[in-house]
Amino acid sequence: MIIISIRILVIVLLFFTGISYNQPKFCANAKWNQTAITFASSSMVGANPEGIFVDANNNVYVADYTDGKILIWLNGSSTLTRSITSGLNSPLSLFVMDNNDIYASNAYSGNRVDKWAWNATISVPAMYTCDDCQGIFVDINNMLYCSVYGHHQVIYQSLTQNLNVWSNVAGVSGTAGSTSTTLNNPCGIFVDIYLNLYVADYRNSRIQKFASGQLNGITISTGSITLYLPTSVVLDADGYLFITDFNNHRLIGSGPNGFRCIAACSGSGSSSSQLSYPNAFMFDSYGNIFVTDICNNRIQKFLFLPNSCNTTTTTTTTSAVATTMTSVTQATTTSTPMSYSNVISFNQPKFGAYATWDSIGFTFATSSIVGTSPYGIFVDTSNTVYVANKANNQIRVWSSGSTILTRNITSGVTSPYSIFTTITGDIYVDNGYTNNRVDKWASNRSISTSVMQVQGACYDLFIDVNNTLYCSLYTLNQVAIKSLNGNSSMWIVAAGTACNGSTSNSLNNPRGIFVDTNLNLYVADCGNDRVQLFLSRQVTAMTVAGSTATGTISLNCPSDVALDGDGYLFIV
Repeated sequence: MIIISIRILVIVLLFFTGISYNQPKFCANAKWNQTAITFASSSMVGANPEGIFVDANNNVYVADYTDGKILIWLNGSSTLTRSITSGLNSPLSLFVMDNNDIYASNAYSGNRVDKWAWNATISVPAMYTCDDCQGIFVDINNMLYCSVYGHHQVIYQSLTQNLNVWSNVAGVSGTAGSTSTTLNNPCGIFVDIYLNLYVADYRNSRIQKFASGQLNGITISTGSITLYLPTSVVLDADGYLFITDFNNHRLIGSGPNGFRCIAACSGSGSSSSQLSYPNAFMFDSYGNIFVTDICNNRIQKFLFLPNSCNTTTTTTTTSAVATTMTSVTQATTTSTPMSYSNVISFNQPKFGAYATWDSIGFTFATSSIVGTSPYGIFVDTSNTVYVANKANNQIRVWSSGSTILTRNITSGVTSPYSIFTTITGDIYVDNGYTNNRVDKWASNRSISTSVMQVQGACYDLFIDVNNTLYCSLYTLNQVAIKSLNGNSSMWIVAAGTACNGSTSNSLNNPRGIFVDTNLNLYVADCGNDRVQLFLSRQVTAMTVAGSTATGTISLNCPSDVALDGDGYLFIV
């Protein structure tokens, strides 16, 4: 029987060689020695140590915030082995891969996460952000997560695709809130093997769980335990939560009998049984706890008491059920333009080289019909005209080139900025300014359904030939996309970094968008007075009109862009 058990353990370990951290399996009444050992004092870790990571080999990594270092102790040794200093500026958090690559939040050196390959002395940027990452994590699909404290969101980015762009996975950028979809200064994060995201929602004094692919979080009930500004969350092998209760100066754990205090339960202090603003903690393979004790300027180690369990064991593995899990891949628009799932619903005329238009226009619709400051318009291949009447919360429709108003949609429409219609007559309308979504009216239906959750008004909408919906997020400086063929509410970023800028991978108040049949994205980059072209699946653009584009015309806040049948640009 002993031989069989060892074989099973070896099999489980082989399945999980990709997980670099420890998730011990505890008994229901597990306890820790309440008198901690000081693993490292201020002479080593400096003042206010923030981040910590303990890998499966019991190597300990500490982010020395004050001195700009990453400190490393190998194989459980209490003797410092290595110190990384090059290129670091006030590191807050870190994560170490099973190949020993180190990822560290390096916000004060240009708002980014940097990567140090093992034994490398120079780092390379792995992720650009708009603010510091209070917590970072890499899941089993090699997605790098960052909790952007100041922007109240959690973002992620693939480490396997060569794309320097990230997507929002939880919270609303720039919006602090306490609803199921918002966060307020998120700190520590943890992603389980099922890709469920756990967030220490600091200012809301709660732990939020976002099921894989969902933007609505569930607040974890901690029973009689009241959290006060939690800063980190960790799961054990059975999925029980362990929390750093920052402002209560203690560590909280859960099990079959609910939540309880497991260490430093007597309040703030500097004794060996107390903590003062603990920030982050992790387990070693024996179940011992390493915690950054910020205001005591030290790393404390609370030893697990194996005798507290009637039966055994602590192991570094997660449960074997995960071996049957299907890897989740990120949505991308990789189909070739040779096989379209959508027929183009808009007009792309072919013009002669000297095409001209009458310089005197006539009024198709006055303010009495379209309201003040109408934004969005769409003309389909039947010459049916659709206008978003933002001021009066309406969608106006004129059929087949008629000048007589045919249809008026009002139900559920609030301040629409943009509109797009498919070849089947389905109408997609921006409803993001008030309701944070894009709605769809099926052909001749009077009631809409939500098809995309967004974080602000979509100043333009577009659906490409692969049935992917695009939203130009003016205030977030991004273009977001979502496949209409799936049921997930998640969207990913096609262009922009959410930080306004004028570099080739950033935008500043984008407005109109257009996607050609080769899935190249054109963006009217209003704040930068230019039109940007993002080739299919690329996040670095080239300027094709406006500032810095030679041989073109100067622009002043371009607001829309379209292509004719020959691929020539027309710009508002």
